[in-house]
Amino acid sequence: MTLKHDDFPSSAAFEQIASVLSASETDRKDALKTGNAIFAFNIKNKDGKQEAWHVDLKESGTVGKGVAPEGKKADVTLTLPDEEFGKLVQGKANAQKLFMSGKLKIKGNVMKATKCPGTEGEVVGSSHDVFESISAPDFFPSLSMQNDLHKTFGEIFKGDIHTFRKQLLEIQEYRCDRRKSEEWVANLRFLDISRVPEFEVESKQGRRLARAELENALRGRRAPSHEIRITRREDDDGEDKYIAVSWRWLQPNPGSSFDIEQPPAFHYQIKRPDERPLESEFPDHYMDRVVRFAQSKRITKLWIDKECIYQRPGDGRRDKDLGLQIMDVVYGDSAHSVGLLQVELLEQQEIDILSDLLRRSVFVDPEDMIKSQLQPKVNVLLVQMLILRILSDPRWSRGWIFQEDHLASHKMVLLVPCDKKLDKPDKPDGYDFGYIPGELQIKLADFRRAVTMFCLATSTGTQQRWPNTEILAKAKQYNIWNRQVYNLKPAPQSRFHFRRRGDDDSDNGRSVNYIAERNGSDISSYPTTTASVLEDIKSRCLESEADRIAILANCLRCTKRLNTQKGSPLIKPEAYSLSAALLTIILMNGEILANMPRSKSQGLPSEESLMRHTLQSYLNACIFLFTAPKPTHGQSFVDRCRFSSPKLTPRGLEARGFLFKLSSYPRLGNQASRLDPLRLTDADRETLSRTVAEPKRWGQKLDNLDHQIIKMLIEKLERIWPHGKLAGHLDKYILLDKSPSRAEDENLSAQYALAMIYGVCQALRNGHELCFAQLASAASNGEPLGIFIRPEPHGWITKTQPNTSLNGLKTSMKIFTSWHRGRNQYDKERLTGLEVSIWDEKGVREEWNPQNCSMRIHGWVNGVWTARGEKMQTYVFPLPGITKEPRCGEQPEKNPVKKRKIGDGGYTDGAA
Repeated sequence: MTLKHDDFPSSAAFEQIASVLSASETDRKDALKTGNAIFAFNIKNKDGKQEAWHVDLKESGTVGKGVAPEGKKADVTLTLPDEEFGKLVQGKANAQKLFMSGKLKIKGNVMKATKCPGTEGEVVGSSHDVFESISAPDFFPSLSMQNDLHKTFGEIFKGDIHTFRKQLLEIQEYRCDRRKSEEWVANLRFLDISRVPEFEVESKQGRRLARAELENALRGRRAPSHEIRITRREDDDGEDKYIAVSWRWLQPNPGSSFDIEQPPAFHYQIKRPDERPLESEFPDHYMDRVVRFAQSKRITKLWIDKECIYQRPGDGRRDKDLGLQIMDVVYGDSAHSVGLLQVELLEQQEIDILSDLLRRSVFVDPEDMIKSQLQPKVNVLLVQMLILRILSDPRWSRGWIFQEDHLASHKMVLLVPCDKKLDKPDKPDGYDFGYIPGELQIKLADFRRAVTMFCLATSTGTQQRWPNTEILAKAKQYNIWNRQVYNLKPAPQSRFHFRRRGDDDSDNGRSVNYIAERNGSDISSYPTTTASVLEDIKSRCLESEADRIAILANCLRCTKRLNTQKGSPLIKPEAYSLSAALLTIILMNGEILANMPRSKSQGLPSEESLMRHTLQSYLNACIFLFTAPKPTHGQSFVDRCRFSSPKLTPRGLEARGFLFKLSSYPRLGNQASRLDPLRLTDADRETLSRTVAEPKRWGQKLDNLDHQIIKMLIEKLERIWPHGKLAGHLDKYILLDKSPSRAEDENLSAQYALAMIYGVCQALRNGHELCFAQLASAASNGEPLGIFIRPEPHGWITKTQPNTSLNGLKTSMKIFTSWHRGRNQYDKERLTGLEVSIWDEKGVREEWNPQNCSMRIHGWVNGVWTARGEKMQTYVFPLPGITKEPRCGEQPEKNPVKKRKIGDGGYTDGAA
C-alpha cells in the first residue's frame, strides 16, 4: 500500500520515513526509543480536503494511513496545511512560527510533540518550557547537517573509531577565510537615530508624540512615518559608540497588555544609501523601546541584524555569510547591548521580589558565591515563580540570542516591560531599574549571578531538580557554577603575605606596610568555558543545525573557522557529523585537553571507552584546570590559554612553542643570599615597608609597589647576567605599564604579560617558590630566559618522588610555552604554560625526538619568559582515546639515574 497521495504532495515524506524505518533495525529501535509515542498528522490541501497519516514510534515502528493503527489511539495529533508540512519536513519552515501563527495545531500530549518525526527545527515544548529545542531525528532524511549531539560517538560512527578519526582530519580542511568578515566589520553599518525626536522631552511637554499615541490607540490610526538612515563606520568620523540589539525574530505577543497600551510612536522606514526608503523589518514597537534606551544613554547609533545585515529578498547570502562569522566583534565592540523581552511584569510584588533578588539581599551573605544561603524569611516559591516567568520569554531558548548574551557579557542590559503605574524601588535600597517608563533595565550579569546563587542555595551541591534545572539551563553564571561542578577550591599560598596600608579596616591607622599572617588565598583554578558554552548551545533552538558551528566559534572567539556557507561539503546531509565538526573547531583553535590523569580517580577516555562518549561527556572527561596569575578576571585570562597554531594529525594535536627546562642560578660566594633574585631579603622588605602604596593610574596593571619589587629583581639579574635578555624583557613591560596607552599601541598582549609579572610579584611577596628556566636546548650554565612559579596546590608533578604517573622514573622538569599575539585586533591572543614530560613507546625520556615522541601534560604553570630571536619548534600532544599510539611506559627501561649538582642545570632531587 502506497502512502503517497497525489492531492497531497507533502505525503511523500511519509514514504521516506517508512523507508528509513524499515531499512535499519538499529535506526528503528533508536526511533522507538526517542519517540515513544503514536503521532497523527491531519493534513489539509489547498482544495480543503483533509487526510490523515500516522507514525507509530511506540511499538511497531511503522507508518500508515489514518490517525492511528487499528485498535490504538494517537498520543499527539498535529494539524496543518499540506504546503506548510512540506516546508516543515524540508527545514524551510519554522515550527514555532507555524504554531504561533495558528497554522500548526497540536492536540493531545504536548510533551510528545517535541519528539515528533519529520519536523526540522523546533516544536512546541512542555507547559513549563513553551519552546524546546529539538532537531529532526536521524531516521528522517534532511537537506542539511543533522543534530547528533545527544548520541555517543559509537552510535554516530557505528562503532568505527577509524571513521571518526578520519572525519576529524578531513573536517579541518574545510576552513573559511575570516579576513573578508574582518573587512565587513571594519565597515559596520548602523542605524542613525539622531533625528528621532526625544521621547522623554516629548512626553514631559505633552507635545504631539504623546497626543499621537493616544489618538492612534483610540481611533486606530497608523502612526506617522519616520525615516532612519543607514550609515557606515567610515562615515562616522571615528565615532563608533553604538548599541547592539538582541531580539527574537517574532512579532510582539498580541496578548500582551504592553503591546495594546503602547502603540508605536512612529512607523519606521529604513533608508539605505542611494536607495528609496523601505518599511522596517524590525517591529515598530521594538524600535520605540530601543530608541528610548539609546536616548537615555545619549547614543545615536544602533546595530540591528535585520537591517544592518543586508538580507532582504534580492540581497543574496554574501552579506549574511560574512556577518555570521564575526558576531563576536559586533557585540564585543558595542558600547551597550540591549536584549528585548516580551514577558511583562504586572504586579508590584514581582518588582519588589526581583529587586531583592538582583541586589542579593535575599542571601545571608550577598558576596558568598560558593556557599550561598537564603535569609530565613525568603519565600522560595514566589522567587522561583518570578524567575520562571522571566525565563518563559522565548528569547531564552534561541541559539543566536544565547550567543549575543554571551558575547556582550557585562554590557548586555535586558529590557523587561512592566506596568507604568508600578513603583520602581528607590536607590540605594532598591535595584536600579533605570528611569524609562514601563521598562525595567536589568543587567544580564546581575540576573545570572543572582539566579545561580539562588539555585545553589535551594539545593544540595550540584544535584538539581526542576525548576532549578530549567533555570540553570537558561541563565547560569559560569564562574559560580563551575566552582561547584568541578569542586574548585582556592590554592593554598604561603602563610605570610605582604600587606598594603588600607587593605582592610583592621590596619588601625598604620602609616606603613607590613608583613602579616594570612589564612589562605583567593587564587582558584578554572576550566575554560568551552564545555559550558557547548552545553548551552546544544539546548537552544536553531533553524539550521550547522549554525551551531558558527555560534560556538563566535562564543569562543575562535580565530580559525569552518565553512558552513550554503553549498559547503561540510554541511551536506549525512556527509559529516555535527559532533565531529564541533570537536574539530574546538581542537583546531587550540583547546588544551588533559592527556595525563590528575589522580587515580580521573579516568581519561581510552580507545576502548571513546565510543561510549558523547561530545559533551568527552570534553568533561578531559577537562583541564588553569590557575590565573591574578584573582580578578580569572575566567577571561583562562579563556586565552590555548595552543598556538595547532593542527590535527594522526599522532595528536601538533602545536608550536618553546620547551624550557628548570635551572638554577650561580652562587656568588658570601653574596649569595643577598643576591638571590628569587627571594626578597629582610632588607628588601624593610625598603618596601617604607614605601606608601599609591593608587594605580587608569589602565595600569601594576602599582608602585609592584614596580619597585620588579625593579629589585631586575637589578639582581643585571648583577649576575649584565645586559641579560630576561632583565630587559621585564624592564620593557614595566615601562609599558607606566604608559598604558603605549602598551595598547605597541603590544596587543601586554596585559597578559603584565598579569604574569603580577603573579611573580605576588610570589616574591609571599615567599612562594620561584624557579629559573632555560631553553631545553641551551647549555646548562647559560643565562636563564624564564622565571616560573611553583604550581599549587600539588607543586611540580615531575619533581615529586616517587611519581606513579611517571612509573617512578625521574625526569628533569620541562615547561612548554607559546605566545600568539594575534595578527590584528580581531585575532584572539593565545598563551600557553604547561608542565610536561616527554614520552616514547618505552616510556618517559629526557630528550625530544619529533619522529616518535609525544608530550604529556601535568599541569598549568604561570611565569615570565622570553625567547626573542629563537625559533619555535613543533611538538605533539596526544588526544585521549582519539590518538592511536603505543601503550607508553608499561615496562619502562630502568636505567640508573645520577643526581646532578646545583649548577649543572638541574635539581638534586629531580633531574634525570
